[in-house]
Amino acid sequence: MSERPKQRRGFLEWLLSPGWFMPTAIWAVRTYARLFRGLRVTGLENVPQGVGLVVACNHESSWDPPIVGVSINRRLEFMAKKELFVKPLTRAVMRGLRAFPVDREGQDIGAIKEALRRLKEGRAIGIFVQGTRNAGGAAALDGAAFLAQRAGTQLLPAAIWRENGKFRVAFGPPLAAVGRTRDDASELTLTVMREIAALLPPGEERHGGA
Repeated sequence: MSERPKQRRGFLEWLLSPGWFMPTAIWAVRTYARLFRGLRVTGLENVPQGVGLVVACNHESSWDPPIVGVSINRRLEFMAKKELFVKPLTRAVMRGLRAFPVDREGQDIGAIKEALRRLKEGRAIGIFVQGTRNAGGAAALDGAAFLAQRAGTQLLPAAIWRENGKFRVAFGPPLAAVGRTRDDASELTLTVMREIAALLPPGEERHGGA
């Protein structure tokens, strides 16, 4: 499917084209994380390839998007708060990483449509289930489940944590996004949160579990 028409890009967005910037950034961050932050990844055999996929993850740190993004064995695209798209440089970086803006203050229909479009093209979208970092025991939101249901994709549980300052990422078996109702989405959210909690080591469940 062809890309929909885009707004005219500025010089920085042209310079940081995702065709080269995203793979280069992935290589650089992955190398740093492995060499200096002890990154270890498990469960990559659970990641479906070549199909639309919603990756649902816990969220504790601003490091989570880049670390999860370089840990998975396919390109992972994220929603990012719209404030990051205001200044030319940060907007160009976000576009170069194939991120797209979302208004976290309310239901952003445009962001939902963009996410669904990408999922139906067979791309992978990363969603932090609790909505914002440092959520601790905050209740999970139904956004990841809703997107998976509407796009007809699977929902992949992912967990990120640190052991003695070293990054750990784990991916669980994908879940079928059955049902269409709000209650179905809420039940799927509870299921994925239980799966995320099961991936976390003892003592970390409070950050990723229900």
